[in-house]
This record gives sequence, C-alpha cells and structure tokens, in this order.
Amino acid sequence: MNEQEIREALEEWEKLSVSPENRYAYEMRLKWLRDQLSNLLGERRAGLEEGLKKGREEGREEERKKMIRHMAAKGMTAKDIADLTGLTEEEVRKWMK
Repeated sequence: MNEQEIREALEEWEKLSVSPENRYAYEMRLKWLRDQLSNLLGERRAGLEEGLKKGREEGREEERKKMIRHMAAKGMTAKDIADLTGLTEEEVRKWMK
C-alpha cells in the first residue's frame, strides 16, 4: 500500500468509528468473535483432557495385562492373581491370553 491508500483507509476508519451505529455493530461483532474463540478454546481444552484421561486408563489397563501375564508366567493361578489384584477370575483369564 502507498501512503495515499493508507491515509484513505485511516480516514474511512475514522468515519466508521464516529457513527454510533457502526461502532455498536463493530463491538457486537468483536464480542461474537471473542465468544466463538472462547468456545473453540474450551472445546479444545475439554478434548485434550478427555484424551489424557483415556490415555491414562489405557496405560493402566496395559500395565495390568503385563502384570497378570508376568504373574501367570511365574506359575500363579488365575484365582490367586484375582485375589491379589481385586479383579475377577474371568478378567484375569481374559488377560492371561
């Protein structure tokens, strides 16, 4: 942009800013845009938290599977493993495979 175009743009902005109707419309649009941004950021944050929660749960389940398989490899029965872990024998047998 050249100097003249910049001056014209500034003059146009000043004209728009002076009008109360235009000023109000601008402020309402700005508020709406900020609300949209806030909503998007909130959704992203909630998605990240949900993803972290799911990841932790999957990690705990994977660790339980490893522990159960290790206990079974050491000769423990499904009943003994269930008693120690608080899981049902069915869950233990499912994860022993």
